[in-house]
Amino acid sequence: MAVSRQRRLRETFRLIHAAPVKRRLRILKYPWQTAHDYELAKLPHEFFYLSGTYRRWAKAHRPLPENIRWAASPAEVNADVMILHLDQWSFHEPSKRALYLELKRWPGPKITIIHGCNLVDGCTASEMASLTADTWVVCNSSTAHRLWALPKSRFILHGMSADEWPLTSYARSEIVMVQPATERHAATRNDEGIRSALERMPITWIGKDVSFRSFDEYRNYLGQCSIFFNPSFASANPRARTEAMLMGLAVVTTASHGEAAYIRNGENGFCSNDFSELLSQIERLLHDPASAKRLGAAGRATAQQTFSSERFLSEWETLLDEIISERGVA
Repeated sequence: MAVSRQRRLRETFRLIHAAPVKRRLRILKYPWQTAHDYELAKLPHEFFYLSGTYRRWAKAHRPLPENIRWAASPAEVNADVMILHLDQWSFHEPSKRALYLELKRWPGPKITIIHGCNLVDGCTASEMASLTADTWVVCNSSTAHRLWALPKSRFILHGMSADEWPLTSYARSEIVMVQPATERHAATRNDEGIRSALERMPITWIGKDVSFRSFDEYRNYLGQCSIFFNPSFASANPRARTEAMLMGLAVVTTASHGEAAYIRNGENGFCSNDFSELLSQIERLLHDPASAKRLGAAGRATAQQTFSSERFLSEWETLLDEIISERGVA
């Protein structure tokens, strides 16, 4: 990371943590989705991450914030609240479920973030309800929130600091897609749709065709691209799509998780659940770079408003206030 960028990052965290708060909480947590954890760490509280789990902070995805400390076990931290994590495959991946159930025994108030949606695969809503019983729940999309239908749950749309995502140069007329390139979870990725897309046009699959050693490498690469494609109907508001919008790429995406609330087709992007129409729209943008830039610029302005870090942190502060008040902690 360049020195100037390091200074800007320190200043961002200094300003955030200098803001007046009712009380600084001690939040117990463990690494999960690093990009999401990075944004949560902008809350003006102390974070204690457990070092003894199989989960690790992915430094290639985000730098480690200065307000995160490490603890070997929950007993080392007199925490106010613990944040736990699940996704729709927690009944299919024993290590995830075992870690969750082990840490859920911690006696204090707990929040479960469910990072996925059972729109096409994964566990049932009743199975998720049994896992998350006696915790508050946060879902990453309105669709996931509706389908899980869990008590004490809410939808919090993610947010990011816009100044960390500079405008793309549009140097390459390139379509990029960010998907995990694993053998599992083909239904969530929409592998069938991806194959049909690759038959019609060249797409750079980040996570398979290219990978990066650092956050800056990824951001610099994205900062030269023109079009971002999200083929998944089931991924609950993928963060990579927001990153692309914040950098001004023209976004073409499915519309299963509330995208139509902020994407106006032909104005600031394109969203549809007609897959053939999505591919046709990408082809039109490939042949009309000026339109891609216009949609990207408008989408960037929308993303800065819709996915603001301030709104995201405020909604989390509201949840934490409710939990602490309910527990009767001054």
